[in-house]
Amino acid sequence: MKRVLALFLAIAFAVIAGGCGNSGEQGAMLTEDPNEVPSDTYEINWYLMGTPQEDISSVEMAINDYLKDKINATVKIHAMDAAQYEQKMNTMIQAGEYFDIAFAARWMLDYFGNSEAGAYFPMGDYFDKYMPESSKQMDPDQLESIRVSDGKVYGLPVHKEYAGQIGWIYRKDIADKYGINMADYKTVESLKPVLETIKANEPDMQYPIDWDNDSAPRILVEQESNIFRNGMYSNLEVVNYMDTPEFKKACEVARDFYESGLVKKDVLTTHDTIQRMKEGKCFCMLSPLKPGKVEELFKNTNYEFAQQEITAARVDYMPGAASMQVISATSKNPARCMRFLELLNTDPVLMNLVIYGIEGKHYNKIDENTVQIKQGTTYDFSANAWAVGNNFIVYLTDKDDPQKHEKLKELNDNAERLVSNLFMFDDKGDNEMIQIQTELDVINSRYMAQATTGALDPGPILEQWKEEWKAAGGEKYIEEMSKQYEEFLKKYPEKVQETIEREKELYNIESKDDSLTE
Repeated sequence: MKRVLALFLAIAFAVIAGGCGNSGEQGAMLTEDPNEVPSDTYEINWYLMGTPQEDISSVEMAINDYLKDKINATVKIHAMDAAQYEQKMNTMIQAGEYFDIAFAARWMLDYFGNSEAGAYFPMGDYFDKYMPESSKQMDPDQLESIRVSDGKVYGLPVHKEYAGQIGWIYRKDIADKYGINMADYKTVESLKPVLETIKANEPDMQYPIDWDNDSAPRILVEQESNIFRNGMYSNLEVVNYMDTPEFKKACEVARDFYESGLVKKDVLTTHDTIQRMKEGKCFCMLSPLKPGKVEELFKNTNYEFAQQEITAARVDYMPGAASMQVISATSKNPARCMRFLELLNTDPVLMNLVIYGIEGKHYNKIDENTVQIKQGTTYDFSANAWAVGNNFIVYLTDKDDPQKHEKLKELNDNAERLVSNLFMFDDKGDNEMIQIQTELDVINSRYMAQATTGALDPGPILEQWKEEWKAAGGEKYIEEMSKQYEEFLKKYPEKVQETIEREKELYNIESKDDSLTE
């Protein structure tokens, strides 16, 4: 379906470009000197995913005043919550409607499909001219991971942490009360006696651990073995994710906790884990972690929370594709848009105008790099900084760890890199393979929460899941993915050898077929 849509979009954008002469206009604009302030003012229509802010108009005015003597541009910010954003932008893209800059990702606005279809501008071709500093901020793997099939880069990744790990977020006061050191508990099942003690002695915590489909015990399995759509990379192989003993055990652990009364009865249908933590109804939860994560989630609560990492830090899958800015192929001035993005990612004044608003009106400065948000402020976009631009020049708040930026950079520098992070399955336009992928996605979404949250017996569900998965062509899909993955691995012999050595240690493997490194 995506391949058919991509073809439709490619035709649509070709017609639009030819019909309105936009291609010629863009070509003329791309001669703009990046070292000069243009005489003509250009309005940049910028679409962002995030909660609309009440006082956006005054912030836009401040941004425009600041940009006047730098690139002579004005900015119109269109901020929307995720659901509205996805619907609105997909409609605009499919219709070939004009916009300048937008947030995109591999999971939002189909970065790869829309890039191949011609919906986005190939800004990577102009990094050296218009975005020399912001493009140099990127890790090479970030840029490589967003290179599409034509070899071009169509987005600028948001400069932030691109690695993470799994661990506990928990009530520190309760842990201190019972002498619990969360670093001692590397698995969910090992924590069971602790949770039973809390359940017996804390009346408000009858269900002391909480999760939903996205934070159930299975996320520990996924951290240890890189997951990609319908396959799992384990020991440099592609296998059926649901058919692994690790996944089955994670489902069984969730079921045991449910039957033991340690997790809420409506776990299958509710998604209120963070709210229950804030209300003091549970002791802990599993979560993807990074430095400062607990402060982000629990800024204003009545309880003291802490975090404890329990897995090794690992660079994310497709590290550049999780959050980026793209320029539309319909933009009338991509050069000015790129100059704006260069400023946004290198100029703390501009970046913090976008994130926090106006100093003295929306926030007060405590020191050079720290701010205090004014109570009742009518502008604060900081919760969505991860979707905007360079997070390392965003001011910290008085509630943040003063070393947050340094710790995030250290996380990036020291995180483990899997060779599979840069692999992307190619359906090659094969209609049968496209249909198989679509059916497998539907099947997976039907059974994942049922099998992993513990509310139902996972045994029969896993059997039914695997039967439907096989009937939909899952084995053929894995076979094709395996072929592509083996060819991909041959490009990275050094990384393959590193992975082999790691897995020998991790899984106690005595020998390994080294044919892929020959």
